Amino acid sequence: MNKIQLALLDQINDTVQNIKKHNVGEILNWILRNQIAKYSLANDYYFTTQNTLDHVKNLGLDISNRNNKSKKNKITFEHPVPCKIIALELLKNSDKENIQNILNITDNVVILTHEENELFRKFKLNSKMPKDWKFGDNVFARYKIVGIEVLVKKIKMYGALKR
Repeated sequence: MNKIQLALLDQINDTVQNIKKHNVGEILNWILRNQIAKYSLANDYYFTTQNTLDHVKNLGLDISNRNNKSKKNKITFEHPVPCKIIALELLKNSDKENIQNILNITDNVVILTHEENELFRKFKLNSKMPKDWKFGDNVFARYKIVGIEVLVKKIKMYGALKR
């Protein structure tokens, strides 16, 4: 966990407690999902696929530069466990230790082409996990179902965080 993630962890803890205390509906849930996304995006290392590496190479871009994520370049950053699923789990297990453990388990980002990312929609897995999946199972379960093979080696990232 780096300094940015540590600061975001504090914000996430506070937001979870505020949601439980005030029960004001979707606005705080939206904030929590965005904080969770930023937490993982702040990670210094991302995963990718061979297809994405080839795509980026053909464009002459540096895959480790977060600023290359764009519609024009057809590159996106994807969370293996959707932020909505993580948020629901944080609200069920809302003490600080559980929150940190859940975020540690799900602290992954995969750089994908838009074409690869579209497979999640095709299989109706863009915002949910497979039916029998539970926390502690493989965080890349959706990838296996849609046929995306994530490379083991992570890429050291730089540049501003982009959602």
